[in-house]
Amino acid sequence: MGVAAYLTYTHYSDTPVSCLVGHECQTVQQSKYATMAGVPVALLGGLAAATLLAIALGRLAGLALAVEWASLAAVGLTTVSVAFAAYLTYIELFVLDAICIYCVTLASIFTASWLISLADSFLTRDISPEPG
Repeated sequence: MGVAAYLTYTHYSDTPVSCLVGHECQTVQQSKYATMAGVPVALLGGLAAATLLAIALGRLAGLALAVEWASLAAVGLTTVSVAFAAYLTYIELFVLDAICIYCVTLASIFTASWLISLADSFLTRDISPEPG
């Protein structure tokens, strides 16, 4: 959420993105692909991360709805997040010809979250036989 918060802050404050090498982060941040319907895609990533955190905390707290649906919700949300990150990475590589390290970081975090949620989904699935 920190990476997404930083990129969202730079968007709304009109502050240049601090990039480790060159100005590619700024190129990506100022492109038309950095927003959807006027909303920064970094904010969408932050909201997705906050939602994943809420799902995890609800599950840890033992909330009935969260325990029942957490695994499916996490798989669904991370699948959408990884697909969107893949699309944005394609845009960076083949349209903008600029790579933003922050975007790569977010894509990596969502990919790791997706893999963890898939593993959790398979490990927590009830495979006991139906009573018969």
